[in-house]
Amino acid sequence: MTQLKCATSERLLRLGVSMAQLHILFTLQRSSEMTMSQLADVLNVSLSNATGLIDRLEERGYIERYRVPTDRRVVLVRVTTSGQTMLAEIDALSDELMRSVLERLPAAQLRGVAHAVSALREAVDQVVESKPHRHPASITAPRSPSTIRGDDLGTQHGRD
Repeated sequence: MTQLKCATSERLLRLGVSMAQLHILFTLQRSSEMTMSQLADVLNVSLSNATGLIDRLEERGYIERYRVPTDRRVVLVRVTTSGQTMLAEIDALSDELMRSVLERLPAAQLRGVAHAVSALREAVDQVVESKPHRHPASITAPRSPSTIRGDDLGTQHGRD
């Protein structure tokens, strides 16, 4: 898993995006928009730290800040089209990497992996559902459906 994380991190570095910034992008993607203070709270960082991270993402064109017309004091942050495109590319690269790893496993092992991932997901869902959350945007992991559905693992690439 460490090697997979390193491979993903290297790709992010080439894009000039840190893991913290990626977390911000996925958080904003799930919630569509947030105030700066909400975002800092979800990330569990100070407002000034969140502002610095947002500044760098805004410089790259991945997010934008705008004021609420009815209350100009409120600044909202959202992912731009360029940011959505970059997130889709990151997801596609992660999916591709995971597929290339899973292709090397025999069908019987893939079924075992699918069963284990499904059981793990159910356990996580039970824990998450039993604890109250302040922010709905912080609940689900940023993954595409093709990589989290255990039922597809045994049938991908013509395996049964």
